[in-house]
Amino acid sequence: MARIAKVVMAAERMLEEVGPERTSIPALADVTGVPRAAIYPFFPEKYALFSHLAVKHMDGLTKALANSEDGSTRDWREWVDSAIRVTADYYNTHPAASILLLCGSFSDADREAHASKNAALGTLFRARAASLGALTALPSTPDVATIALEIAFACMKHGYATEGRVSPDICREATRAVIAYLGSWDEQG
Repeated sequence: MARIAKVVMAAERMLEEVGPERTSIPALADVTGVPRAAIYPFFPEKYALFSHLAVKHMDGLTKALANSEDGSTRDWREWVDSAIRVTADYYNTHPAASILLLCGSFSDADREAHASKNAALGTLFRARAASLGALTALPSTPDVATIALEIAFACMKHGYATEGRVSPDICREATRAVIAYLGSWDEQG
């Protein structure tokens, strides 16, 4: 298992250095010294490896957001701003996550993992809003919390595509867009 962990770490570095097109199982075998035959049972092709990394980073992002709640935020708008900044920090700290999660999915498994991540983050968002006594009327069909997250991710994807990172300006625009969208369900006005 240590050899596969070595391959996974090398894959992250390779994604950052040469991108997904030039990342390959043979190249990873060369860089790590792990034989291809030992890699293929775990990752039969590079997209299986990318899916593994994407799920790892989706879990990491979800944990970062869950751990960022310190209870001091009293207004849902402040929490949206904080959550967007935590998300941007995660992407900027983990370039492979940006490549895999902001540049688009590579397979059906990736799309399913993104949907699962969005549902988990939507649940986290609803719980945090409820703890603040806000946005209690958010419709679940369609899932307005998940749509709000997609709006924020769209802004971040744009920032990453144009600037190679999620800048403070993009965070501000993501916050403004999400608050504007959710504002119509704000009972407190």
